[in-house]
Amino acid sequence: MLIYPNGVTKFIAQNGLVGRVQFIGNPSENLGSIRITAVRLFDEGTSTCIFSVFPRGAYTTEIPLTVLVPPVVNVTVDVPPVIGENEVVLATCVAAGAKPQAEVTWKTGTLGSLLRIVTNSTQHDNGTTTVLSHLLGVPTRAANQQQVQCVVNQSALVTERSYNYNLDIHYPPQSVNITLSEASKTTVLLCVTDGNPHPNYTWSRVVQPWPGSSVKAEGDILHFLSLNSELNGLYVCETSNPYGRATGSIYVHISSETSAACWVLLVVILSLIVAAAALIWYRCKYRQFPWSPIIAKHQFQAPQLS
Repeated sequence: MLIYPNGVTKFIAQNGLVGRVQFIGNPSENLGSIRITAVRLFDEGTSTCIFSVFPRGAYTTEIPLTVLVPPVVNVTVDVPPVIGENEVVLATCVAAGAKPQAEVTWKTGTLGSLLRIVTNSTQHDNGTTTVLSHLLGVPTRAANQQQVQCVVNQSALVTERSYNYNLDIHYPPQSVNITLSEASKTTVLLCVTDGNPHPNYTWSRVVQPWPGSSVKAEGDILHFLSLNSELNGLYVCETSNPYGRATGSIYVHISSETSAACWVLLVVILSLIVAAAALIWYRCKYRQFPWSPIIAKHQFQAPQLS
């Protein structure tokens, strides 16, 4: 790049810097400063500044340029860990494409003594480095959703950065508990279990056929849309995910108040019919009702004369 005393600039060679280099100095003050924008890795190197002063000649100085690249960080796991007894990778922190190489550490809280860390790195042709730090341990239900932190330090970062990650341990559904709730407008059965990933739910009724439109299943909830004795029976909730299944059951007994009222009314009607029939029979036999007053009749005979 040639800079004239009047400040006009000219590129001598098209080397990828055209349009990204701007002269910001002042020739009258002997300042030849330049600014490079949109810095790239291949901009790294040594820049030579040459002052040509007539008639004394040229003076040169070399200015090294170091390009820093911050890492791209991601915390994940390639294969979800499944509950078991063997040590596996629970999480991996990747600090990719950094220059210079990033430093990766972990904060594991109360799980610290149960975990260990394995870190390796890969250097790329462009001078950047990718660091992979693996968090290893035995997957347990207690460790599921426990939070850990990947901490990354690197000279291109103003401060260290922490990345939160909740351990995701997979396991089959555990014991199933079914509860009856009447808190809402409809009576419902709630199927409660613990599994990861979240299990699927299947409802059924043992021996008896499914009660059709009288019930509605929505995942872990079974709604009773009407209450009658036809819903009585043993209900089973089966939960399943890719790692296993578990079942629970509950016996439902519903006393229909409407049916009871009908039976009482029927008994009353039958009693009235029987009572009416008895009254009619009594009236026909004795020519009066039981509650009529009894009138005694006496017959008198005239005395006979001898």
